Amino acid sequence: MTKHEDKNEQPPFKDANQEKLVPRAQFAHELIHEFTNMVTTVIGYSELALHAIEDSHPAREWLEKIRKHTRELGALLNKLIALKQSRSEKL
Repeated sequence: MTKHEDKNEQPPFKDANQEKLVPRAQFAHELIHEFTNMVTTVIGYSELALHAIEDSHPAREWLEKIRKHTRELGALLNKLIALKQSRSEKL
């Protein structure tokens, strides 16, 4: 008798759908990580550019918008990370 043939012990996955979630969860984790790296880079460069230009420079408004929206994207990615972690704890 194999390990999972014992009636009292459950297999590592309850059904085929859960088994498919593991590669998907890993892919989602890697994707979120890559997006987070890119967002961090954009925020960093926009901060550097804002420190390097005068307050009256015409590009300042655009750089501030870039910084604002990438920070919002970063917050959204953090929510996705929290959601992914809460789902993986349930498996």
